[in-house]
Amino acid sequence: MSQTFQVTVPVPETHMLVEKEEFQKLIELTLDPVWDMKDLKKKLKMASDDTVKDKLLYHPRHEKTLRKEEIVHYPDENFNRWRFNARKMNRYIDEHFEEIHGKGK
Repeated sequence: MSQTFQVTVPVPETHMLVEKEEFQKLIELTLDPVWDMKDLKKKLKMASDDTVKDKLLYHPRHEKTLRKEEIVHYPDENFNRWRFNARKMNRYIDEHFEEIHGKGK
């Protein structure tokens, strides 16, 4: 048999309750909309471009999704620089952290 309790908790006027999903959206809005390679390396805590490319950008497990979902602009003849959709990439990294850092093989 389960029991139910009704509790009243005062919330100070300096605070508010926000749904987790709404909070995540607010956090994403604080990100610059576009990252470059330097920003991505900072997020991943990786110093080398080659490591980022090997573990994420050209890794077969990730590259197809990154291209399909337009998370990454891969350098090409029209625009020879890396560009990343910061909000989508941030979400992708959070969801695939273990795989990217080699622990989720």
